[in-house]
Parts: sequence; C-alpha cells; structure tokens
Amino acid sequence: MPRDQGEHVVYGFTPDRPVAFTVPPVEARPDQPLPESSAFLRVCEGAEEPSTVLLRCAGQVIGVWRYLHEQRPSDTSSVDEQLNLLIWLIDREASGHIRNIAVAPEAPISPSSYGDWVAWLAWKYALYALRQDDPRHHEWDATELECCVEALDELVADVRAGRVRLRATAGAFPPKGMAPDAGGTS
Repeated sequence: MPRDQGEHVVYGFTPDRPVAFTVPPVEARPDQPLPESSAFLRVCEGAEEPSTVLLRCAGQVIGVWRYLHEQRPSDTSSVDEQLNLLIWLIDREASGHIRNIAVAPEAPISPSSYGDWVAWLAWKYALYALRQDDPRHHEWDATELECCVEALDELVADVRAGRVRLRATAGAFPPKGMAPDAGGTS
C-alpha cells in the first residue's frame, strides 16, 4: 500500500491481511424474483452485462474458476478466500430477494446455499466452455452443466413457492439437493 495516501486504520494482523471490512447494504428487494440459472448463464457467456450485485459476483466467480482451471496454482488458499467471499455476498443478496416469501412451517432447509449452487453452476459452465472442443470431456461437461441448471432452477422454484428454506450461509460443497444422492459432482 503506498505511503502517500495519508493516515489510515487497519483492523487486522497486518495491513495486507485485514480481518474486518465494510459492505454496502443488500441491494436486492423482495419484489425482484430470485434469479434462475438462465440469468447467470447469460452473464457467464458474456451475452449480458451483470446488472445487479448478485450477477456481478457471479461474473467474478466465473473468472476465479477460469483462473483455477487455466493456471492450476499449487496454493489455492487466497483463491478459496475469494470464492468464499463471493459466495457469501451472493447468499447475502439472495436473502433480499426472498425476504417476504411465506415459507411453510415444515419446509426443510436446503443443505447447500444459493451461493453454493451459483458457484457450482459457474464451475460447470467454465469446464463446459473451456473444454467444449475436447471430445473426451464435451458430452460429460454438457450433461453436468444441464444437471446443475436443473437443480438450481428446482431450488429457486421451491424457494419461491415457500417449500424450501435457503441456508443463510454456505453449506455442503459441492452442493447437494433436497433429494438423497442429489446435487453436484466433481
């Protein structure tokens, strides 16, 4: 950090590893529906500019996954921190979308958070996009991406209908669906 920026206070162990930071208030509002997979796929493909915090975070997740796939760093701790922060921000924004949804009293809590599913969707998209010309992976990656799309869309439909409660924070990763043996694979 340059020394000519004036006086500043850092809460943490060192100036380059702060423990605390501030974030703006949740942007998402209850009158905006929780996005399905198609909104994220359009951002991942570059067909649409991200228009919300949630979609901007998803765009960052795809960049992190692409970096991991292409660079294959031996130490992924800083990348893991970035992914965890982005997943947390996505989950935080998702809470704004679902704030006024009436949830059935017996509704189960999803084993994985919405952010977990969005991050997994971005990973499956990254694999599909980066390996689509490789005949060894094309069919597998396409099937995995399709399964992830269906699982995320099913979760969104269940949450919108009040049949499932979203986890407030990240849960099982790779994500798990509500049914036994459902969810992500590597």
